[in-house]
Amino acid sequence: MNRMPKTYKNLNLPPLSEEQKAELEALRQMKEEDIDYSDAPSCSFHDPHHYYAQSLRMKKDRICTTIDHDNVEWLKKDGKGYQTRLNAVIRWARLNGCPIEKFN
Repeated sequence: MNRMPKTYKNLNLPPLSEEQKAELEALRQMKEEDIDYSDAPSCSFHDPHHYYAQSLRMKKDRICTTIDHDNVEWLKKDGKGYQTRLNAVIRWARLNGCPIEKFN
């Protein structure tokens, strides 16, 4: 099957100001333990956009599986993007130590 390569919309972000560049450089030179993260928002699977940019660079695997209808409806309730939300839920569970139980 011939597929067209996936393309992504260019966000056309404005260039960084000199002040922003200086701030980023200062952060780059800081030791990790000296950075104060107390005002950073916590990550949640309710905000899948947190991982969006990172996930664009990740290798994707196409799988075929079945998912309970109520879970699919929950993922689709906010419209387009349910697969991205599913990935965010799985990633959140994995990164937060959610145990995987063995079912037979």
